Amino acid sequence: MPSASWILAIDFGTSNSAAAHSGATSGGVETLSLTHTSHLMPSAVFLHTPERIIVGDAAVDAAQHNPAGYVASPKRLIGGPSLAMATVNGHTVPTAALVSAVLGTIIGRAIAAHAGQPPSQVVLTHPEAWSPPQIEVLTDAAARAGVPAADISTISEPRAAAAHYSRSHAMQPGAKIVVFDFGGGTLDIAVLTVTGDSTFEVVAARGNNGLGGKNLDALIQRWVFDRLAERDPEHVAWLRRGAPIDALQALQDSIRRAKELLSEAPSATITVPAATGGRTTLQITRDEFDELITPAVGEALQLTRATLLDAGITHPDQITALYLTGGSSRIPRIQQELGQVGPVATLDDPKTVVAQGAVTTALAATEPVTEQRGVPVASDLMPSWHDQPAHTPGRGHPAATDVAGNGNTGRRWPRIIAVAIAAVAVIGIGSAAVALTRGGDDATDTTTAAPASSSAAAEATGKDGGRIITDQDELLATLPGGMQTELGDCRKTGFTDNEAVEVMCDYAPESSLAELVDPIGDYLSFHVDDNEANSRIVNIRNGIYTQGKGVLVESADRTAAAEINADEVDVSIDYADSESGLIMSVGGLKSVDDARTYLTRSGLIR
Repeated sequence: MPSASWILAIDFGTSNSAAAHSGATSGGVETLSLTHTSHLMPSAVFLHTPERIIVGDAAVDAAQHNPAGYVASPKRLIGGPSLAMATVNGHTVPTAALVSAVLGTIIGRAIAAHAGQPPSQVVLTHPEAWSPPQIEVLTDAAARAGVPAADISTISEPRAAAAHYSRSHAMQPGAKIVVFDFGGGTLDIAVLTVTGDSTFEVVAARGNNGLGGKNLDALIQRWVFDRLAERDPEHVAWLRRGAPIDALQALQDSIRRAKELLSEAPSATITVPAATGGRTTLQITRDEFDELITPAVGEALQLTRATLLDAGITHPDQITALYLTGGSSRIPRIQQELGQVGPVATLDDPKTVVAQGAVTTALAATEPVTEQRGVPVASDLMPSWHDQPAHTPGRGHPAATDVAGNGNTGRRWPRIIAVAIAAVAVIGIGSAAVALTRGGDDATDTTTAAPASSSAAAEATGKDGGRIITDQDELLATLPGGMQTELGDCRKTGFTDNEAVEVMCDYAPESSLAELVDPIGDYLSFHVDDNEANSRIVNIRNGIYTQGKGVLVESADRTAAAEINADEVDVSIDYADSESGLIMSVGGLKSVDDARTYLTRSGLIR
């Protein structure tokens, strides 16, 4: 390669993204700083309009004002049923446009680190199980970000991780490596065989897209709620139903920091915001944490052993190394349990080794080659409801990208270089960058609209300053038309803490909804509160009410969301609509399928 050329690799993750590059001065493999304090950035995006998409921490902040525009994990859309297009904030856009916003921001940072010189090659990593159409979404996203098509290549995540491992460990052909990739939102396991000098063949792979670090966060949060309930049940009720998004975000950030600290310390402190503006602190020990995560660790171990059997491995001696990647693999309990399976190896920061390995592979190649998956693999692609947003420890350093409406595979490096120069300016004025995402004309973009069916006379302002409804008749009028005719006796049961009227209803004798519920123990309760609805939608998407084990159902425009929870005694629904402010709880459903039917038949989900 010419001395001025360099390579960029991007590990576009479910929760967070990382990048590595061949160093501007050393030429060696280095990780790329994506914020002032971290080599990671949230993969989240927020769509104001198709022409304006913000990413990272700025997207997380914008979600507090308008959850409908927020996508915590664009990567899950690539694995979802609607591969090509996504509807966000009332706009239908190519999935690649959302991904491009993240890639474009990272590319801009990288070019800025190389004094405006674009990379000679951009390597994108992807799950081993991805199909060619899924990989094409990723490469299309890079092209939309301005990368010439000829400069784009791809490599699967386990191959990249194995390449990074091989940099410091000589391996003979035939040696077997296991890559255990436990990230924020997914667990992926692959067995690779060394076929030559720095080349690998994947012989078995499995994945669980519903098991990740966010599930562990949810387990800690349940522990927090249980502890608080012993001393202050009203505090827990506020956190579950009435807390604003910023308070819940602060709690989740504290939980995540405690989880990470427990990998190094015997105990950690969790700070819990209170309705009064104060806070409560709880101490959690590593032993308590280990006990909480035992079921999740068991799932991970079971998936690992199943993958090994797929590869014909029945004894630890058949494994050269079990290589851990992904931030959640740092947890000591996980490393301890995996030690029974094979010799555990960790190198560098497990969150960035995939990106580093992708650069290593590209440097070793004589010419850029798009890697193709050679062996069919197994993968359980789980629904996107398991995903929960993750954030790097450093907040207040947003990244923003204006995304072109159409893909372009031509040479567009001058455009991306201009973005990189702008990125340098943003880094220099971080506080002003925050103002750009929150103030001015953009403020109106994130204001929740009042429902057309509500009467202004019956609307009021709650204690939190948001719109509520205080009249029973007007509350009933906010229900979808198809649902209003299904209800029988309705009665006011009181008012919420924010002073919105709460109503419960029975079903009409011939109601088509009644056949979906068990008459013994069924219930239907609802109210309207704009701010609470926005908060509820975020909680529903994050799996807060079910510790990540519920089934998420969303409307096509993502303005309404429901989570179905099935436990030993009941199937229930938590529902919120950001447009109408309607919040509803339904219980006594006969099955998860009946709950899905209930949501569509009632018109709650369209």
